[in-house]
Amino acid sequence: MDFAKPNIIRISDAGDHMPIDHAGKHAAILYPDFGIQFAVGAKGFDKAANYDSTIKRAADLTHAGESGWILAPDLRLQLLTIDYSRLNPAADPALFPDALSAWYWTSHGCAWSMDDAGVPAAFWQVRGLDGNLDSGDRSYEAFARPCRFVARAGQ
Repeated sequence: MDFAKPNIIRISDAGDHMPIDHAGKHAAILYPDFGIQFAVGAKGFDKAANYDSTIKRAADLTHAGESGWILAPDLRLQLLTIDYSRLNPAADPALFPDALSAWYWTSHGCAWSMDDAGVPAAFWQVRGLDGNLDSGDRSYEAFARPCRFVARAGQ
């Protein structure tokens, strides 16, 4: 697996594989070697929302012919959707034309913010402007790039 040049498959609205050089609109990007698919242009994700609302929107999402969407883990979101050779936003517009320079929620809670029941008050966020990682209180509003895990290539 090569984080610098990962194998990429575009996914259509119906969930079909498309050639990577296809000029038409796509609904998701699949990284088969990493076993993860990221939504592109998912309905309802063009607006920022607090963490709890965003988790529910992802869980209720049917997109690219699939359900089972969640918020992406921080490292996968940062390493696979951020293009550090770009700025404002730090994303390849051919892959993620809906990318914003705003903060994006991840699924990882901040250990330092856990209450006695183990519930985090803050979660890690990735900034679309430049790919920086920081924390945000769950009541703050941020965007999200839903993802879903799939079988890795060769499995």
